[in-house]
Order: sequence, then structure tokens, then C-alpha cells
Amino acid sequence: MKKIFYRTLLLILISLFLFITYFSIFGFETNKLNTQINNKFKEIHKELEVELNNVKLILNPFKLSVDAKTVGSKLKHNNKIIDFEYIKSNISLKSLLKNDFSLSNLEASTKSLELKNLISFSQSLSRSTELFILEKFIKKGYLIADIKLNFDSKGNIKDNFKINGFVKDTKINFLKNYKVEDLNFIFNLNKKNLKLQ
Repeated sequence: MKKIFYRTLLLILISLFLFITYFSIFGFETNKLNTQINNKFKEIHKELEVELNNVKLILNPFKLSVDAKTVGSKLKHNNKIIDFEYIKSNISLKSLLKNDFSLSNLEASTKSLELKNLISFSQSLSRSTELFILEKFIKKGYLIADIKLNFDSKGNIKDNFKINGFVKDTKINFLKNYKVEDLNFIFNLNKKNLKLQ
């Protein structure tokens, strides 16, 4: 009887070890988190929608968390779309097991976006007069950005966000006599300042 108990216990431990190893190295793909991720974006703005592909989950056993990453996602608002290379986050195992999905951080990298479309998207969210005017001045240009956001326990974005990226091939017309062409620059944005190079 003891031999059967020890063999069963050993088999369970080996299976658990193999599962944790596989989950930590290769991970699993799922679409079960898509609704919860979409709901988190709706908390930021109720009309935002996220079109996600499968989310890959990789266990981080030392931090008792799961790294979640999806590739080729889209953020939509009023028929305006922003394409992302990837969106990733770190989710605590405790919140996943309790089915109380909560984000503590979010990282995203955009694909190359047309500046006019990005400004139009932002303007549709905020209804800003400044963005409306800026959209009229910008004739062309492209932007790629890396975004890092942190959330508090209530799901609000903290002030320690960072957005880095570059703008290229920009053409701006100020009225008829003032034009800027082939403007390229790198930017770093946080709550306190904006650095351009």
C-alpha cells in the first residue's frame, strides 16, 4: 500500500514539475482573456474596443505571475484604428486563480502609424480643439511608439507612464507661407516633460 502511495505521489510531483517547466518555457495560447482585456480598455474609455489575437501566457514562477502577450492587435474607436505590433502585461497568479483579472502594468508597441490618423483617433477620444487644429496642419508623417503604463489597484493609469518613439517624414503646413518638410525626431514623453531629439 505504501509503495502505491509513494509511486502516485512521485507521479503527481513529476507531472506538476513538467507542467510548470513547460508553462514557464513555452507557455500556452488562449483567447479566454480577450473579453477581460477588452473590458479593461473600456474602463479607460467606454467606447474603446480592442481586437485581439490569441494571448500567449508564460508562467514566471519566481514572481508568482503570468506574462501575457498578444501580437497584431488593433485598438478601435468610431471606425478609427491603431495597429499594434504587440501588447503585453504581467498578471498576478492570485488574480488569475480568483478570476479577478487586474492589470498592474501594460506595455505596447505600435506599428508605423500615419500621424493624421493617430491625431484623428486621439481627437475622437478627447474632442480636443488643439488636436483638431493640429490635424489640419499636418500633411503627412509617420510615428512608431513604445508605451509603458502602470495601473493602481482601482485600474486607473498612474502618473509614471512613459512613451518613447520616433516621428519620420513629417510635413507640416502653417497657413500658406510656412512649411516644414522631412522632419524626423525621437521623442520621450512622461508626465513631467517631453524631450525631442
